[in-house]
Amino acid sequence: MKHNLMIGVVCAGVMASQVHASGFRIPEVSIAGLAMSNALVANPLELGALPYNPAAMSFHDGAHVMGGLVLVDHALNATPVGGASTVTGDSGSIVVIPNFYVTGQIAPQWSLGLSVNAPFGLSTDWPANTFPILSAPATRPAHPAQSKIEMVNINPNVSYKFNANTSAAFGVDYYYVKKVKLDTQAVTISGDGSEFGWNAAVLHVHGPWSFGASYRAAVNVPIDGLVNTTVATTELGLPWMLQIGARYQATDKLGIEFDVERTSWKKFNQILVKNATNGTTLVTSTNAWDNANAFRLGASYDLTAQTQLRAGYARDLTGQGDEHFTVRVPDADRHLFSFGMRYALPGDWTVEAAYMYAMVDDRDYVTTRPFGTYGSDPNGTAAYNGKYESSAHLLGFGVSNKF
Repeated sequence: MKHNLMIGVVCAGVMASQVHASGFRIPEVSIAGLAMSNALVANPLELGALPYNPAAMSFHDGAHVMGGLVLVDHALNATPVGGASTVTGDSGSIVVIPNFYVTGQIAPQWSLGLSVNAPFGLSTDWPANTFPILSAPATRPAHPAQSKIEMVNINPNVSYKFNANTSAAFGVDYYYVKKVKLDTQAVTISGDGSEFGWNAAVLHVHGPWSFGASYRAAVNVPIDGLVNTTVATTELGLPWMLQIGARYQATDKLGIEFDVERTSWKKFNQILVKNATNGTTLVTSTNAWDNANAFRLGASYDLTAQTQLRAGYARDLTGQGDEHFTVRVPDADRHLFSFGMRYALPGDWTVEAAYMYAMVDDRDYVTTRPFGTYGSDPNGTAAYNGKYESSAHLLGFGVSNKF
């Protein structure tokens, strides 16, 4: 992680920013999910529901493959107290997030599936002198610059169908963090790591109703790097996530689903950077996040035998309070609005498209705690006083086939 991994982590709080889910999560792991604001955990019909609830594999006969790309255009602006003007805090480039799923029956009651996606990531990038208190030569090593995470989750699953209406699934999550950057205005920081986790899910269909639940375990991904020439280690904590939902097939054409999601952001209570040789703690950074909820509503309507229309709305609540607020992730509550469509082509091919607008609440952060209260950690101090505004446009395209 190059020289000052310790300074970068102190400034960071967490490793990257996200503007369409709380914290730095990216829940849009399929194009159908993007179109219906990720309300799919209780859906036994849509192939795009499988990354949300792999127990739905049991309700799809044969073998299927699905892939998609989500393009994210993120806008983040800050007006710091004492600053000259409003400053843009993103890289200005469009981020492309891929997703892939393949599934197939191996016996009448058993199915296997493999999901590949990027459930966490994205970045912020603050130019020099954005935050006046941190712009002097002595404090510049604490002034955040680029924060970035690039990662992939490889998630094989197996599902078992107990009867015509009920199934369960279990899987292994392999999180590969390809790159972590925690730059400041004085140093460049980078590193990588990987770790295993697990997930489980259930799905039950009762007449026009279906009910689903999915759980992913928390994971601490070890990150290896350097502090100057000293080998150092830290951890990237990924939260546990619980989704539960109910879907109602109101008519032959219209289906409506409501989901509730709980994310354990308390995983970010503290980040430690240690000397890898003797175990000495180099840096302690406190984040003090709370667990957060999201409420999701999605609907689909079969306009014709070939065309399905989709729409959704979600309210995502942040887990980041004021006590240790950080501009690496200037998080806030948000509204998500989405719509899309699926079109069936000859030969068991389908194409999908979706759009989402993430409208993030403005955040006015003010505290009287001076920089230095927590040592060299600016989180939760007056160094970050100001107004923060952000939003995002997401556009997705996908294709799938049954074979």
